[in-house]
Amino acid sequence: MTTLKNRLISLLRWSEKYTKTDMVYLATSGFWLQASSVFVSFASFFLYIIFGHVLTKEVYGTYQYLLSIGAIVGAFTLTGMNGAVTRAVARGFEGSYIEAIAVQLKWNVVPFAGAWAFGAYYLLHGNMTLGWGLMLIGIFVPLNTTFNTYSAYLAAKKDFKRSFWFSIFTNTPYYLAVAAVAFSLPVALALLAANLISQAIGYFVAHRRVLALYQPNDSRDPEAMTYAKHLSFINFFNVFIAQVDNILVFHYLGAAELALYSFATAIPDRLGIFRNIASAAFPKFATRTIEEVRSSLGHKVLLSVSAALLVALTYDIFAYQFFTIFFPRYLAAVPFSQVYVFIIATGFGFLFTTALSAQGRVKMLYAYNIIAPLIILGSEFIGILGWGLWGLVIARVLSSLFTSILGWVFIMRKA
Repeated sequence: MTTLKNRLISLLRWSEKYTKTDMVYLATSGFWLQASSVFVSFASFFLYIIFGHVLTKEVYGTYQYLLSIGAIVGAFTLTGMNGAVTRAVARGFEGSYIEAIAVQLKWNVVPFAGAWAFGAYYLLHGNMTLGWGLMLIGIFVPLNTTFNTYSAYLAAKKDFKRSFWFSIFTNTPYYLAVAAVAFSLPVALALLAANLISQAIGYFVAHRRVLALYQPNDSRDPEAMTYAKHLSFINFFNVFIAQVDNILVFHYLGAAELALYSFATAIPDRLGIFRNIASAAFPKFATRTIEEVRSSLGHKVLLSVSAALLVALTYDIFAYQFFTIFFPRYLAAVPFSQVYVFIIATGFGFLFTTALSAQGRVKMLYAYNIIAPLIILGSEFIGILGWGLWGLVIARVLSSLFTSILGWVFIMRKA
């Protein structure tokens, strides 16, 4: 076994002259990150099978709409804290993690109050689903965004193996709870409650466990909280834009069409590889010079795009058979899904924005995260108003490509 391991390491080291990447690090970190993604993808897949057979399109579409509202409320939390904590802890400032939890708990009174105010408004006007949904969202979304910061600490420590097991621990109750409610009480509000409460419990326990295992030092990065606020403001636009497609479909086409769109995008969204590569690369980017980062990006992008295109083409070949077996009620989603899947090959911009974030290039991040959302919002709005779901799907793919190219332009610019 030791000999085989040594041979594999030698092979990876040999490949580095072609990939220009630390392949041993990528293989070890990437294995656990991909293992986590595979688990989540399979669990999500089985949950989608349950949704596709148990829930009506109207119930499922409404549930997805509530999740989008929850994500928008989450945009008002300190979403940049995880990136700031990863950067700080990677540089030895472990106490920034503890500070981050306290700061988030204080700040998150704002989205809590806002969600409850809007929830009360909808309740007074007779919209029970959105009213009570906002009440639940106001309580649990701020808690979830606070305590999931444990994952940023583990990423900074490059403890991807432990991060995998924590992901199993936090996600398993979530999937079981939502599945159980789908069978026993298939209404949107009950599904939302199961989703949010199970995650809150899992994240809090994981946070406490990380503190016990690592016992972070008291050293705090004096720039971390300011940087977190900058990143949060920057992230706001991206988080908001990420939900605009669901909001547009729900309002212009209805809950049933949102259910169709959700099934069309579900599998492709879980096939993307750039988020995991970016997560593994962040600690490395944070400790290298901008010139070293730039020189390593070209090969990473080329190899990743090639792999993503191969996955997309394979998916297209088997998509109809796949839906026929697992989602027979949603066969109408197949053509949309076969086009949308190419978004996984256009998502290489994650590498560029991760590099900018790790390097602390705040001005460039501001510029990118103002321009990119405007491109996405404009294309999606024009697409859905002009051509319905087809317009939206094509707009999503093309805007992803344009914004990724924009990310490349920004990372290559001199400060």
